[in-house]
Formats: sequence, C-alpha cells, structure tokens
Amino acid sequence: MTGPVGRSPLRGEDARLLLGRARHVDNVHLDRMAHGVFVRSPYPHAEIVSVDGSAALAAGALAVLTARDLPFNDRPFVVRYWNPAIRNGMPQFLASGRVRFVGDPVAFLVAEDRYLAEDLAALVDVEYRELPPLATVEAALAPGAAPLHAEWTGNVAAEFGLDEGDPDAALARSAHRVRHRFRFGRQAPLPLEPRGAVADFDAERGRLTARVSTQAHYNVRENLAQLLDLPEYQVRVVAEDVGGGFGSKSRTFPEEIVVSHASRLLRRPVKWMEDRLENFHATTHSRDIETEIEIGCDADGRFTGLDADIVLDVGGYVFTSGIITAEVAAFCLGAGYRLPDRRIGVRCVGTNKTPIATYRGAGAPEAAFAMERAIELLAREAGLSPLEMRRRNAVTPEDYPHAVGAGALGGGHNLESGDLPAMIERAVAESGYTEAVETAPDGRRAAWSLAPVVEAAGVVNFESALVRAGPDGRVTVLSGMSGQGQGQPTTYAQVCAEALGVPLEHVDVRIGDTDLVPFGRGAFASRGAIFGANAVHGAAEKLRGIVLERAATLLQCETPDLDLRLGAVVRRDGGETGLTIADVARAVTPGGPLFGGETALEAQYVFDNGGQAVTFGFSVHAARLELDPRTGFYHLLDYYVLHDAGRALNPMIVEGQVVGGVVDGIGGAMLSEIAYDEGAQLLTGSLADYLVATAPDVPRIRVAHMNIPAGTNPLGVRGIGEGGAIPPAALIANALSRAIASIGPVREDFLSSVPLNPERVHAACRAAASGPFAAD
Repeated sequence: MTGPVGRSPLRGEDARLLLGRARHVDNVHLDRMAHGVFVRSPYPHAEIVSVDGSAALAAGALAVLTARDLPFNDRPFVVRYWNPAIRNGMPQFLASGRVRFVGDPVAFLVAEDRYLAEDLAALVDVEYRELPPLATVEAALAPGAAPLHAEWTGNVAAEFGLDEGDPDAALARSAHRVRHRFRFGRQAPLPLEPRGAVADFDAERGRLTARVSTQAHYNVRENLAQLLDLPEYQVRVVAEDVGGGFGSKSRTFPEEIVVSHASRLLRRPVKWMEDRLENFHATTHSRDIETEIEIGCDADGRFTGLDADIVLDVGGYVFTSGIITAEVAAFCLGAGYRLPDRRIGVRCVGTNKTPIATYRGAGAPEAAFAMERAIELLAREAGLSPLEMRRRNAVTPEDYPHAVGAGALGGGHNLESGDLPAMIERAVAESGYTEAVETAPDGRRAAWSLAPVVEAAGVVNFESALVRAGPDGRVTVLSGMSGQGQGQPTTYAQVCAEALGVPLEHVDVRIGDTDLVPFGRGAFASRGAIFGANAVHGAAEKLRGIVLERAATLLQCETPDLDLRLGAVVRRDGGETGLTIADVARAVTPGGPLFGGETALEAQYVFDNGGQAVTFGFSVHAARLELDPRTGFYHLLDYYVLHDAGRALNPMIVEGQVVGGVVDGIGGAMLSEIAYDEGAQLLTGSLADYLVATAPDVPRIRVAHMNIPAGTNPLGVRGIGEGGAIPPAALIANALSRAIASIGPVREDFLSSVPLNPERVHAACRAAASGPFAAD
C-alpha cells in the first residue's frame, strides 16, 4: 500500500487560518496587558543630545525607557554565525549617542492602550544634532565621508571573497569576454503580518513567556535568557502562527528584548505591534547589491574565467544575516556552471539606510541576475546561441561531486546529485522555448528566455523532533521548527504516519514553541523539509523500533516477525496479533505490564547532516513576455518551471511554494523598490508607493517536476521555498533584451537594474529604434 508521503492531503491547519481562528501575536489579549510604542529617529544621521520622557510620564505613560535604562544596551546579541570579516557595528537595543537611519529606535513608551501610547509618544522630547547623511554607497566610500562606526574603515562593514585558479590568465586567453555592471535594487520582504511581541514576565516564578512573530524562536530564547540574565529554562518563546517571514524574521530584533524587559519592570504583560509604516522603516530590507562581472569563453563558447566585484549596501548597522546575503551572492554566482578559474570580491558598505538582512533567496536572485545577464551578453559577443552556451557549460552528473563556493559560507559544499543538463533539455521541449522573436502587426514583440537555477538550501545543520504515542492511539509530533504558512503541520504528519505506520488522521503536530523540545532552530533558508522533516522521520523510525520491541515482548515472539500498519501490530506474513499501538502505549506507562521507568511511549531524534550544511536544489525556468516598444510596457504571457524537489513529500505544497516564489520574484523584477531621496529619507513608506505583484501581473505558471532524491538526507528532499524567486529578474531582462534587439542595437545599461520598470524599458526601446521609436 502506498503511504501518505507523496500524496496531497488538504492542509489540516488551513481551516482555522481561513476562519479567523489563528493565533498570531495580535490575537493575544492578556489581563492587565499594557501597550508599547517605539519613539524612532526622524533623521538618518544625527547625534542624540538628550531624551526627556518626563512630559509623557506626567501625562500618564507607565514607562519611558531610553538607552540608559537598559542594563544590556551595550551587550552583543547571541548569533548563530558570525563572519570573521565583520567589523562589528551591530545595533544597540535603543540608540545612544547617535542614530544611523530613519526609524532607529530611541525610546520605548508604555501606556494602558495603544491609542494612548501613540499620543503620549509625541510628548517624548528628543533633541538631535544632525550629521551629514550618507544616502548612497558612493557617498559612503567618498574620501572624507563621515564614519558611521569607528570600526568600519572607510565605511566598509565587512570585506571578503573567494579566489580559485588563475582568473587573470584565464580571461587573458579568452576568445571572447564581456564586462558589465548590474544592480539589484533595495526591496522589502513585506510579510502580511508585521513584527510584534507580547511579553509576560511572571515575577513570582521568575519566568518569562514571550509570544513573538519570528522564524527563529530558539534564537530569540537564547537572546532573552542571556541579555535579561534569566535561566534558559525560565524563558518560553511561542511563535505559533506567523503570518509570513520570507527571511525578515529569521533573527532576534532589539524590540523583542526591550518589550520583554519592560514587562519585567512593570510586572505586567506588554504588547508591541508594528504598523506598516514602521515595518517599512524599521524591519530589515534586503537585496541592494551591485555586481560588476567579467566573464570570458573560448572559441567554442566554454567559460574560461570570471572576475566579479559585489558591493552590498548594508545600511546603518550590521545584522549577521545581512552579511550572509552578500556571502550567498558570492557563493551562488555561477554555481551551476563549470568555472574553475574565478575571483569574487565582496564589500559590505554602510549607509544611513535601514539595515539589510535576508529575504527569500538572500543573494541568489542578485547573483542569478548578474550571471544570467552576463551569459546572454557573452553569447551575443561570441555569436553563439545563449541556450547552447548554457548547455556547454552546465555542470553534469559526471562532474559530481562538484565543489561550490569554496571560501564562502564555510566552503566544502558540493553538488552531489541531480541532472541539470537533462532538466534544460526537458524544459526546452515542454515549455515551447525558442530564441526567435515574434513581431505583431502593431510592432509589439514577444520573446522567450530561459535560465537554470541552483538553490542552496538548508543551513544551520541540525533540528530536533519528538514523537509520542498515547494510550488513545493518537500520535503527537513535537518539532523544534516554526512555520510561516509553508504547511509543516501537514507535511510532518505525513512523514510521521508513513515512518511509524499509523493512520495520517491519528497524527497531531505542534511547532513554534520552545517548551515542546529542549532545542531547535526554526524555519528559514528552506530548511523545513531538509532538517525538520528528517528529524520527524528519525524520531518516528526510532519510535517504531521501540513499539515493535515492546510488542514482541508482549507477544513472546521475535521483533523482526512484527510490523506496524495503520496503528495495528501485525505479523510480517500479514496475520493479525490483536495488539495496537495504543495497547503498547498503555503497557509501558506506569502501572502497565512493561513499565520500566518510562513515562510515555516516545522517541526523540536530532537530525544532523554531518557537516554537509547545504543541500542543493535545481530548477529550470522559461518565460515569455510581450513588449510594446511605443510605451515600454510589457507583460508576461507564459511562465514554465521544471523543479527538482528531490522527493516531493506533498506535491500540492511543493507546487504552492514554487508558484509563490515565482510570483514573489516577478513582483521584485517588475515593480518593487525601496527608494530614498538624496537626504536618506524613505520615499516608499506604504503600499501605495512600494508596489508588489498582484493577480493581473502574473501569468499562468506551469510547474513540472523532476524528482531525483538528494543524497544529503534520508528522505532525499531538497529545498523548495526560495528557488522560484531566484531567476525571474534575469529571465525578464533577457527576454526584454532579446525583444528590443529585434528593433536595433540594445543599450544594455537600461536593462541592467532591477526593477525593470517601464521607464527604463522605454528608454532602451527608444535608443534601439528608428522612425517612430527614435530616441531623443
């Protein structure tokens, strides 16, 4: 009989989400709960002369906290990973001495309700002395620029790279070479639920419970315990329902610590919820990477060498996940191609903008945009089909193990399975891809583009799970993961039901609570299946062995003679035993005939992939768009994805994740950009200014699957959450370039910056055209 894995049961968690019974942070209402707001800097760069909350306190504020009220304000965060190239510059919990971006928190005010808190916050008097703002990377790197942090030499927060072979010699002997600069604009992850926290400190028990909208609840617990000087077992962090994260919530934020400290001071629950304007100002941004790349090939179109310089605008402070964005960009640049000689330098430069951190793909979309655009330009220079150039340079199974990114993310990572060339051929055959451009009678052009994708997924290489069988026959899965809508409760139930041999409907899954299992990590970097599901699988397999061993004792037979099917203990030959998993659970509990000190029939398992910290996924995307050269407006006609998820645990959920990623990537490619003026003031502080993809912007997305099991984990799964978002910008730019080339010579500089808005596209059309489309 086929088990539940590989099927697509409806997600069990969706009913309460759709019917408004979710447990998001703002759904939490506790007795005596006070409400807090942060007083934030209106200036991008200024010295703090004084902060006076006396007027607000006199008018009814319960507390006004400033930097001097926080005993931990100068202490560092607990981080999972810290690149040794980082020159410090992490944010304080409340700014002291200086503010470095609009939205930098200066004070935290608590009142009886949110409305009163907002009004009283206006009474907090902060005196600033403005400093010259650094609004761009160029301004920050200019000689004599004001230093943002004493440790940042020349305003460079971190500098590193990787160097393999002899790229200078390789490029020198190239038959063809191109050099170009590409920019991926600043964007916001924009989860539907902004950040928030409800902290409840129980002074009698010395215990803190914090309900936080986070992807990394165990990291939040670590920080709360260490910064507030509490034993870790006395801190509980709950992230039961999280309304999206997309990387923006994959770390501890200063606000979560300050809110918890306020609850301890006031001895009552305190809630803080971010509004959308605050989210745009104060939650981390991402992307904002400029890549200058030179790539060469021989006369046959095979790559010879690559030289690239990556510059990340890291904003006013360093979050370690901001540096990871630049690391991943270097790590993924050309990851699916054979490039033995390459040099990639990375600089992370500070400006007076909101700090940068991770966002879906975290550097991979930026790398794909530069690499796949450069391949198109090189193919044109070499007189070769771009498809043929990709075919000749793609990593093949014969190249495995193929090292990727030595020097970035720790190095030592290999492509070890999958078949990218076969996927390219299948995508060409099934998508309808062609390099011919169709011209309509009214001058509109339709063009295709295609790109392979390598997705690096599953970092922070362990996760834990506990599986418990009860005397009622139900099975409970407790996982160290969190979830933001990816379907973990359903998928983990499927994995457990199949491994343990029980009905799917008998399995309950709980995630997002640090009290469930002693330690875990959470959901980020497409690790939910790779680590979370494999931990559940390991615990269920372990419990299965325990159940059969105990059943064999009850039946006075050998363990290998028994099996578990749909919750019943059966003989290997199919004969019934009359025992169920519920019977065994009762037998081992106190008072049962097999009680030996256990209190439950359960097994715990930690999945650690043995240091192979990255599992690579593959996909090939093809897109067709139509361009009106008269206006610069274009729209996508068709989008095809061939995705290798390894083993698809739930095909419906896999497809949803892939499609969601593509939609996110399309919006980022066409519409989304965080903009600042020359004074480093945010211009896009609402959804009227910051545009995202909506249904009319997205064509039908066709998804096909090619399931080659990964060799890095027992379930053979690959990451799926980010791959869809990686190539859309490159695909759209290349299709536009191809369409415009049918008019005349292409000014590629107009198509080298994301988002590819109609103004840029129209300028490229006018530059290429003659007659009615002539440029001024």
